[in-house]
Amino acid sequence: MPFSLLTSCFNKTLFHTKQAKASEGSITEQRKPSAEQRAHKRFEVPMGSFVSLGSKGSVLGQILDVSMGGLSFRYIGDESDNGSHLDIFSTEHHFHLGKVPFKPVKDFEIDNQVLYKMGGKAHPHCRTMRRGSVKFHKLSRKQKSQLKNFIKNHATREAL
Repeated sequence: MPFSLLTSCFNKTLFHTKQAKASEGSITEQRKPSAEQRAHKRFEVPMGSFVSLGSKGSVLGQILDVSMGGLSFRYIGDESDNGSHLDIFSTEHHFHLGKVPFKPVKDFEIDNQVLYKMGGKAHPHCRTMRRGSVKFHKLSRKQKSQLKNFIKNHATREAL
């Protein structure tokens, strides 16, 4: 799938997701642990921040928020074997953090009513939207430093 089309699907889905959240409440908000249960503060990142995971980067997702302990993201596709390492990159800030070890935490389908629709039919390249979250596992000192700098220099605000 061309990168521009993938970005378009993410952005249009985000628009419809926000509309649905405003009118019906959010599935993801119902599943979020409280701030007291989190070991690390989460931060929102710019729209051009992505995660690549799975065998040979087979899953590409848009990062929703990140912390020193993990991240959450949304992606298009089916639940799959996500592997054990991921890459974080930002197209806007020319940032790349590779081979980050992780453990999956959650992965679930986002309600179909918030998926991007075109002319009453699902767009052929916009399949099921899912939300995943991972916990970082045994980061090296260098990876921790790079992640800390990414959050410090590129986070837009603390996530709710």
